[in-house]
Order: sequence, then structure tokens, then C-alpha cells
Amino acid sequence: MQVVREVEKSPEMKTDAIAMRIFLKSLDLIGGPRKLFDYRNLTWLPSLMEAAYIMALFQFMNKTSQQIAEELGLSSQTVRNVLNANVEEVQKRLERPEEIEEGTRTHIAGGLAKMAAEAIRRGDSSVEFLPELEKLEID
Repeated sequence: MQVVREVEKSPEMKTDAIAMRIFLKSLDLIGGPRKLFDYRNLTWLPSLMEAAYIMALFQFMNKTSQQIAEELGLSSQTVRNVLNANVEEVQKRLERPEEIEEGTRTHIAGGLAKMAAEAIRRGDSSVEFLPELEKLEID
């Protein structure tokens, strides 16, 4: 008989899990991984993960922007740009991927992570493509 022990999750593990959920929900909000092809000229996937961590620490771990900047090794301005991203502007830009870089004055990845974090806080943490991923068998 195998005994499974519950392992206490460290705050870092919890933050990693929340950030990944925000990241995946962000991908879901734009239409899934394949939709990234519409945004292929953007290089914001690393920024999206960064923004997911910022939102995880801010909204779920109750860290201040200064604490987040110190913990992640980012500038305070970068953290503020993510936290202050205009969600409505991001939604408009995502509706027109061919124009997304033109005239954008908000942090796209930050706005997307903000939208995802807000959806998760409302109880919508579903990611449409995850069930297929979980049952995928690769030979």
C-alpha cells in the first residue's frame, strides 16, 4: 500500500501555479495557442509570463508594486505599466491583430494578464484547450 503525503506548497510554488493559470487563461482569452499566429509579429510571450507573475503577486498574494519589483528583479515602472494597463484598449487591439502595434499606448501583455486574473477572481479559471491537452497521448 502506497502512502501519499500532502506536501506543503511553498509561496513560490503557489505563485508559480497562479501565474501559469493566468498565462493559460490569457492564451484562452485570445482564442488559444493557434491564435498566436495572428499576432506573430509580436514578441510579447515573455512579457505575458512576466505580467502573469506580476498579477499573481498583486491580486492573489497581496504584494505591493515595490515588493513585486524587488521579488521579480523588475523596475518599479515596469510593474506599474502592467498594473495600470488599459483593458478596454487591449480588447480593441486584440480585435484587430493587424493593427495591434499601431498607436498602442498600453501594455498589451499586462492588459491581457489583468483580464485573465480578473476572470479567475470571478471564478472563471477554465481554459478551453486544457481538457484536450490533458487527454493527449503522444506515441
